[in-house]
Amino acid sequence: MAIDALSCCLRISSLRVLARILFTCLLCLVPIAVLAEDQTAGSSITGTPPPRLPVVRRLSEQFLEQLDQQRADLAKEVVASETPYPFVRGTFHFHSRLSHDSVGTLEEITAAAKATGTRIIGFTEHKSREVDVVATNAAGWRDGIYFLAGTESSNALHWPGREGENDVRFLCHLEEIPTFDREKYDGIEIYNTHSDAKDEPISMLISAMVMNMGAVRDHPESAFCSFLDYPADFLARFDRLTIAGRYPGLAGNDSHQNQALRVAALPDGAIEVRDYADEVVWTDNGLRAKMLLAAFGQKENPVERTELANVQLDPYEISMRHVGTFLQLDEVNEQSVRKALRNGRIILGFELIAPLPSVGFWVERRQEPVGTVGDEIEIKEGMQLRVDLPATAQIRVVRNGQTFASFEGKQLTLDLHAPGVYRMEALQTLAGQQYPWVITNPIYLVEGERQ
Repeated sequence: MAIDALSCCLRISSLRVLARILFTCLLCLVPIAVLAEDQTAGSSITGTPPPRLPVVRRLSEQFLEQLDQQRADLAKEVVASETPYPFVRGTFHFHSRLSHDSVGTLEEITAAAKATGTRIIGFTEHKSREVDVVATNAAGWRDGIYFLAGTESSNALHWPGREGENDVRFLCHLEEIPTFDREKYDGIEIYNTHSDAKDEPISMLISAMVMNMGAVRDHPESAFCSFLDYPADFLARFDRLTIAGRYPGLAGNDSHQNQALRVAALPDGAIEVRDYADEVVWTDNGLRAKMLLAAFGQKENPVERTELANVQLDPYEISMRHVGTFLQLDEVNEQSVRKALRNGRIILGFELIAPLPSVGFWVERRQEPVGTVGDEIEIKEGMQLRVDLPATAQIRVVRNGQTFASFEGKQLTLDLHAPGVYRMEALQTLAGQQYPWVITNPIYLVEGERQ
């Protein structure tokens, strides 16, 4: 989260270097002032969303407890329904110990996948001179999970062809790419976890993490949600691309499980910080140490080494549950997964907000389904657009980049009379903040013979 955001902004992959920078910054920190009263009044889906609280408030014990409770209440409302197009949960943009900045094992990743109901994992390891990360990595079925072995380099996710299938390439970290040749890629990320965290003010983010370390430890999932934003810029570009022609969008989890922070007080009044490899990355016994001791409520030097905080910020299970790329397909195999990615049969679901056991966005005619996300459909008389969600949400249907319809509920049926590029969003308001829950790829309605 906070450390992930800083690593993205500064393009620093080493946690040791990052920790030194983080705690050097503490020299300049002052106690956080009392914040003004926030305005959390709700608004309609077509109006302005509720104002976003400062990150210090979003990571506070009070806010995280409230968010935890409301997430739990919403989860109880979720009831799966029958929809005409089945989907399978996947996670893409994923790193293991084969990447230089991760120590995660295949066993840990598989366990996280099973805990989150994930059946497909798209590895995207950083390239290495020492090992062929594609040939070495898991591919195909392993312990009930289907793996794609791929790489991340030059802002692109690449899954080389396998079993006679073509390569698949998606552009990633879209915020770093002002322009690109769409013909070189099969699609783009329309959400990326690290990109999402980068809009936080860095100094405030660092302060919030240190001052609220206990709350972050006690409410890990809600803390991970603290930086979740509606990806407005990514979706605006996505809409422009899809209006020009079919173009898929997926979620980039960008999971590493490499962001851990262990802070300890020493008998001589010093503070030390250890990383995920249990190596000392920073120590100080001066002003910065006193500031940290005060922040953690340590009034006197301890008799022996005392751990003040030990927090894994991005465990695989949480980063995987955060957002899923759901592929609409009947059977999982190399051909079907690659085809679903290339055709945009994709729905994004943010399951830290609420579970997503089912979701439907499709076109039907005379009560018979004729197509779903990623499909190009000739519009005919009597066609209707259908939405089906497992819990009440603020539903927004977008046509050609503009709001076509908005509604609060679980189901929605709209008569279709005009061609266009139609996609759906479902939003949830929790603890006074608005979060994306579901974002679909478009359905492409084209002019045809009316009959």
